Amino acid sequence: MSELAGSRDVAGMLSPSELCDRYAPLVFRFATMVAGSTLEAEDLAQTALEKALVALPRYDPRRGEPAPWLWRIVVNTARDAGRAARRRELLVQRLVALDRPRDTSDDIPAGISDERLLAGIRGLTRLQRSVIALRYGADLEFTEVARALGTSRGAAVMACHRALATLRGALQEAAQ
Repeated sequence: MSELAGSRDVAGMLSPSELCDRYAPLVFRFATMVAGSTLEAEDLAQTALEKALVALPRYDPRRGEPAPWLWRIVVNTARDAGRAARRRELLVQRLVALDRPRDTSDDIPAGISDERLLAGIRGLTRLQRSVIALRYGADLEFTEVARALGTSRGAAVMACHRALATLRGALQEAAQ
């Protein structure tokens, strides 16, 4: 950190003090709008600012103003927090569902247990398992699935449809 806290050093770098003084209120206001509660907003703002401070030595002032760089960090932190909250919510829903008797008449053909479903998934190819795990296990949109697999969105959609068709076929064979 430079000797003059809150100022830019000779190379034009943003100091940690200046980053916090200048942007912390804006980051918290953003977090307040996207978070579910004030406590979540405080956590989100703090995490985003911590990430920015850790990444501050990599900020290159020759590439432009610090605001776009910082907002990418803040938005990505908010997105990560939202995904984590969604995964926790789905886990709680699944745990609650395990406590109730399950009616499989609408979603899974009668007689197919979770164990058989998992066995069917495990019988798929590595790509098919990956597509199903990313789409339904990680609850990713097809664009994100495609990015994770290094392919196009259309290819990810087709791979998922093929994987599901293969899985249905395997489950029907196992049921007979």
